[in-house]
Amino acid sequence: MIARLLIALALVTTFVAQARAHGGVSLNDGQCIMKIGPDTMNFTGYQPLKSREQFCDDIPDVGPTIIVLDAVQDELRDMTLEIRILRDVGQKSDDENLAQNTETYVAPKKYRTGTLNFEYDFVKKGKFIGLVKAKADDGREYVSRFPFSVGETASRDLTVALFFAALGVVGFGLWYKRSFLDKKKGEIPS
Repeated sequence: MIARLLIALALVTTFVAQARAHGGVSLNDGQCIMKIGPDTMNFTGYQPLKSREQFCDDIPDVGPTIIVLDAVQDELRDMTLEIRILRDVGQKSDDENLAQNTETYVAPKKYRTGTLNFEYDFVKKGKFIGLVKAKADDGREYVSRFPFSVGETASRDLTVALFFAALGVVGFGLWYKRSFLDKKKGEIPS
């Protein structure tokens, strides 16, 4: 019984870890890394009116938000970079109703310093998609796509915490039953 519980816990932990993973953005050695073609960019977000904390993927709350992308490789410094934030409305393709679903857009430009930053005031909670495109003069094009949410991290973290708390209570109950109640039933009264 305990072995089954441990296997179930391992499967649920794997599921939760996969659910929290985000497309092109990942955490590596304390840095938020965004893969774009064969290259990488460091990704950092701030909400200076809310906190001094940086965030990597999901935006903690609505409000003015600063996003900073730093090119790691020189190749990206020679390419035009653009970013588009789309509302995630369940579209089958990012190009579907592109203008209608665009929340904000930073036009293509070469960033010789390798740093692209912009500020946007998210006024609604919800799910979004970030698209970063890099285009070279020779026609090569790379796209990084990363889904994220705004203002939903606290409720998701609470749900995960409650789930694991309930799992712990069930595990304790099973252990208690097996350790004490089942032993009492097996004893012969004197």
